[in-house]
Amino acid sequence: MRLKTNLSLEQVRIPAPTSFVTQALYLAKEAGIVTKTEIQKLIISSPSFSRDKSPFLINNFYKQSQNTQQAQEESENDMTENKKTDCNIHIEPEAEISRIDKVIASKMDPDSLKVFWHNNCWWKVHSEAYGTCKRATSHVILKRGSGTVKVNGEEDIYKRWPIFYNRMDAVEPFYTAGCAGIYDLFIRTKGSGPSGQSRATRLAVARALVNANPSLHCYLKGSRPSFQLCLDALYEDLRQKMPKMPGRTGARSQRQWVKR
Repeated sequence: MRLKTNLSLEQVRIPAPTSFVTQALYLAKEAGIVTKTEIQKLIISSPSFSRDKSPFLINNFYKQSQNTQQAQEESENDMTENKKTDCNIHIEPEAEISRIDKVIASKMDPDSLKVFWHNNCWWKVHSEAYGTCKRATSHVILKRGSGTVKVNGEEDIYKRWPIFYNRMDAVEPFYTAGCAGIYDLFIRTKGSGPSGQSRATRLAVARALVNANPSLHCYLKGSRPSFQLCLDALYEDLRQKMPKMPGRTGARSQRQWVKR
């Protein structure tokens, strides 16, 4: 016996049509998967020296500088305590030769006497250097500051180099030397492309840091055993584009050989 039931449209629930693409995008967002364009927007919109610990930015860039600042404060406190306890120790007068050297330095190079104490060593307040890579040249100036970076005037670094690894090339020597956030960086670069300019800036920044503190040469050179994994920041890429040779269509390409 067949039972006939009359059901209204309100009682019958018809599932709404859902798109597979919409579901896939929703699940991807929930899983934390992002597209390439979203990553590029995140990188471009982020500042150059950001405290954000996102993996797409410079990870913990200020962490090392904060640790060194704490160590510097602790060392200063220890120095004050030692002065209080050892106040009876006789301090020898300054040698006459060092006085003469200071007078000569003050007349020949006055900026060499402007130094500050950081990370248990003396650093110059002002330093500059040049760097080259292929056809690109870069001139950088380091000044005591808070980590501001300007390229060719007032242009920001993330606008000059939208790609992340190019910005990382420019500021990597600061991270290797442990002086992130204590210098303002002013860059003047030209020639070649973005990668060549970033590599030239990297070499110039490394040379300027060595000029400010000569003890950094072994760290930036990667000569110590603990720094073997670090790239040589003082390496100068001397490769040049070959010119067009006479009798050829280019630097190496030749005309097609025809037998008859």
